[in-house]
Amino acid sequence: MILQFLREVNGFLMEKLSKEKGLLRVYYGHFDGVSRGNPGEAAVGAYLVDENGEVVWEKSERVGVHTSNEAEYLALIALLEEVARRDIKEITVYGDSQLVINQVNGHWNINHAHLYELYRRADRLMRGRKVRLVWVPREKNMRADKLANQAFRNAGGV
Repeated sequence: MILQFLREVNGFLMEKLSKEKGLLRVYYGHFDGVSRGNPGEAAVGAYLVDENGEVVWEKSERVGVHTSNEAEYLALIALLEEVARRDIKEITVYGDSQLVINQVNGHWNINHAHLYELYRRADRLMRGRKVRLVWVPREKNMRADKLANQAFRNAGGV
């Protein structure tokens, strides 16, 4: 049921993009990072969907002690590393962190050195690719959230 919903949302968004921008993005991904405490034990969740609407990769992993913003950046980086590994040239990436989306898109300043370093890692992974980062509300990012929280239930992550 959830997968069908995600496919429908993806189809709607892809159709809208192709009509408005003359583009059709065949890959998309979602990311989410969580921290239990701020800072505290943190985990990332991310997944990648191909042109057929099939989930082709997902990650659920603890990443140590981090703030929630650091966890969000680390989740984005994990997704972008997989995009680079697969040599995907064009992708739309969805996340529910306004801070990460707006900083990486250049709309907000990065005022902390530790976040700037994470931004630079993400930026390097995006070079040579057409990456569109889009903010979505938490309820539209539930699978990535579930993957991040699942890492706490799994002893070593997935």
